[in-house]
Amino acid sequence: MKKIKQIFGQIHLWLGLVSGIVVVVVSFTGCLYVFEEEARNVFQAQYFYVENPQGVRRNLYEISATVTKHFPKETIAQIRFKAAPNAAYLYHTKSKKAISINPYTLQILGVRDLETDFFNFILDIHLNLKMGEVGEQIVKWNVLIFFVLCVSGFVIWLPKQKKFLKQALTIKWNARSWKRLNWDLHSVLGFYALAVLLIVSLTGIFWVFDSAKWLVSKAVGEEITDTKAPPAPDGGAVRKAPPSGAGGAGLGAAYYLAKQRHSGETQTFISNPDKADQPVRVLFRYPYSIVRKQNTLFFDKNTGKLLREDLYKNYNAYDKVMRSNYDFHTGRIPVLGIGLKIIYFLASLFAASLPITGALIWWNKRKVNKKIPQKHNYQANGKPAALTSSNASA
Repeated sequence: MKKIKQIFGQIHLWLGLVSGIVVVVVSFTGCLYVFEEEARNVFQAQYFYVENPQGVRRNLYEISATVTKHFPKETIAQIRFKAAPNAAYLYHTKSKKAISINPYTLQILGVRDLETDFFNFILDIHLNLKMGEVGEQIVKWNVLIFFVLCVSGFVIWLPKQKKFLKQALTIKWNARSWKRLNWDLHSVLGFYALAVLLIVSLTGIFWVFDSAKWLVSKAVGEEITDTKAPPAPDGGAVRKAPPSGAGGAGLGAAYYLAKQRHSGETQTFISNPDKADQPVRVLFRYPYSIVRKQNTLFFDKNTGKLLREDLYKNYNAYDKVMRSNYDFHTGRIPVLGIGLKIIYFLASLFAASLPITGALIWWNKRKVNKKIPQKHNYQANGKPAALTSSNASA
């Protein structure tokens, strides 16, 4: 066991030193992003909610036409809104603006720059360190390294005997040496955060590695279906010809066609594709406890024909894993509520501290090793033997 711990110790040490800065940045930004929804509701409520909603919501054609009238140079990328009566409608544009509009009065509530929005900025750092594709690759491989650090850290933490278990689970706040306190902060906090950090790292691996998706599909005995939606049950027949194109009118037509097929959603996302040969996507999200429930319908951009649909009632085992991955990565599992988010927040905060406390442990050991004097050969009379030519040259 001692030899195994030494091997894992070396793995833990060098991978920690190599990835430490990235772990701090990614963990800390993840920590800040945990309460993104709650923070937006407090600090950006004017963009997401309507005060004293009265009357009847205007139809999506009118709302989209108003946005186009006020912002004629903008191209709609996505429309988002909730079923709640006080919810504003959000129009995201290709130029990275978010336009909020009152669906009752057609008043423009405000415009946000998504590139400078605080939480979008934090998310960008978390995903790619604000370094584009290079940053994505750094974060991608760091996720895998972080998983290895979690496993190796657990092996190192394991007490040699049961009588040392209490010590391994307790931070000695009154320690005489700050070095001992630093060790406890690294070892004990790392252990308490381990379960969440393993979930976060595994879901991160699933997110960024296609090979992980393939392994999961094989493990559950199902095909990867996220890009192979089944055809529409009626062959995609259009009940009412929509306006051509995928501007506000085209997106509205796709939405109302989708509403003819499905209802009861709490959130709606209507996405305008970047390329002419890509379909318009209408996503309806429904209340759920663990596995995200959503119906996604795809329409031809020009004709409005329903091409295919992904329905949550048809989810196989792989689909359920895929749809749950984001929520398990971020701690947004509805059935567990705000309590789980607090746990994720603390675990991410602990994770951000681990490279710092770990580096201090390594540095202190390095200083101690330098102070250990060299061993000498001694003669029978107790005096140091003279250096030979061989060890002198060494």
